[in-house]
Amino acid sequence: MDLILAYLDQFRYMTGILAICIVLCHKALTHKTPYLSRICASAAVFYLMAFAYVPLRRMLEPLYRVTPLAIAPYWLLMSFVPVLFVFFCYETNWAGALFRAMMASFTETILTVLIRNLFVYTLFPDFPHSHPFLYMLGMIVVYLGFYWSASRVLGERIRADEMARLHNDRTAALIFLFIFLSFTAILSAAKYAMEDLILPIAAYAELKAAYRYLQFFLVGIMLVLCIVMQVILWYIYKRTAMQTEKEIIARLVQDRKSQYEFSKENIEMINRKTHDLKHQLQALAMVSDDERKRQIQETSRAIDFYDAVVKTGNEALDILLTEKSVYCANRQIRLSCMVNTRQLQKIKLVDLYTLLGNALDNAIESTERISDPERKVISLSILDQGNMLYIQLENYFEGELQMQDGLPRTRKKDAENHGYGLKSIVNIVHSYDGKIEVRTEGEIFYLEIMIP
Repeated sequence: MDLILAYLDQFRYMTGILAICIVLCHKALTHKTPYLSRICASAAVFYLMAFAYVPLRRMLEPLYRVTPLAIAPYWLLMSFVPVLFVFFCYETNWAGALFRAMMASFTETILTVLIRNLFVYTLFPDFPHSHPFLYMLGMIVVYLGFYWSASRVLGERIRADEMARLHNDRTAALIFLFIFLSFTAILSAAKYAMEDLILPIAAYAELKAAYRYLQFFLVGIMLVLCIVMQVILWYIYKRTAMQTEKEIIARLVQDRKSQYEFSKENIEMINRKTHDLKHQLQALAMVSDDERKRQIQETSRAIDFYDAVVKTGNEALDILLTEKSVYCANRQIRLSCMVNTRQLQKIKLVDLYTLLGNALDNAIESTERISDPERKVISLSILDQGNMLYIQLENYFEGELQMQDGLPRTRKKDAENHGYGLKSIVNIVHSYDGKIEVRTEGEIFYLEIMIP
């Protein structure tokens, strides 16, 4: 029975930490494909590593009693299991992988301390042996309830890969690594003290009270440590999210100022042209064809610029679409926008700006490669479909469009540092429980997004 309980404890730990990792990553990060195969393969490897602890501990038992650090390399390796799992199954950087791995580790450790150290070692040490099946059933119920709570609390609140937006992600990764190693070392020391130093004194009746106090003290230390680390990580996440939002809002403010100056200058230019045309209508009939053509082109250009000022009623969307419309007008690209929705408030300002900005940048980049002027067209529609927000972007493309993981591969030479625009779009859409479809029909590229 001791052997079964030992393996069960390893299974409980590994299942718990992998489940929390999935909760934290599933909606927020892009899945690497084949996603399910990666999950199963990594879980199988990590379970084997976890189960190897039991025979390894028995093999090192004589050495372990003399040198407690004999098993340290194993636990150091196991502490990085969630980091490797996140990095193997999801698209993120090292800072993002370490952040989510630490959140998962701290969260699972809270439950481990409550079940193993408080319930089993301190309060009811004989319960697992006397009622093994009831103990197993109780753990299943507790863990299922815990997973559900974690998905509701952590999974819903950590729905964006804020760490991927850090400008100094390497520095952040090193800081997270130091925090992770420090936490692992302190927690391992506390576990060693509880399981190997304090537990033997329980056999002495005169030391029962001291043993109980020490046990409660160490349980309290471990719980406080895990909770404090959770609070620190949550604070870092929120500060990063706030900093990102401030940067985009600052950009929106600057863009709004530029848009105002742009609109003012071009309206004045159109007014001047209109005034001049009143006096030039008769003169146009007398000038040369070249001069007439030049005058008409100049006036048309002013009108095109004026038409580029977009008014949808949503300030962030107006600024973004005007910026892209002006860019397109300067490059002889026709950008048509149809916005007829009341559901834009479903999306946070930062996410809306990022989503549509990346989508339009990709469409413009593709359209600029087209040689036929008649096909330099981009169409954006933002509509209501029942209770769903529907976004469709379509544009022509030339050449062969290679797809990878359901998304078009970047055509830039430095592929490792590009191609994140659509991945960012996918992350945002998934964070709102939406659906995204990318398809081609002939030489037309379609991006369709549905957000409930």
